[in-house]
Amino acid sequence: MSKDNRDKMPPIPANVEKLLNPLQLMAIRNVGNFGWELHFVRRHGVDIPVPVVKGADGKAIGVIDENGRVDTNSKLIIRSK
Repeated sequence: MSKDNRDKMPPIPANVEKLLNPLQLMAIRNVGNFGWELHFVRRHGVDIPVPVVKGADGKAIGVIDENGRVDTNSKLIIRSK
């Protein structure tokens, strides 16, 4: 996917409730109680959309798997614009 295509997709789609499964949505709500928020949803090139949450400190990153588990030790690399 080229940078131009990425810029056309919003980081959080309008239909996020339909895109993610109930366990992922519950995990997002649960971590929200601790100041975490949905940062973006990786959709391109993956079979199951991957929600990525960011910690209240703005530095910690967590990946929510299809079973609703939050992995804060993911090897996911976040690029900055």
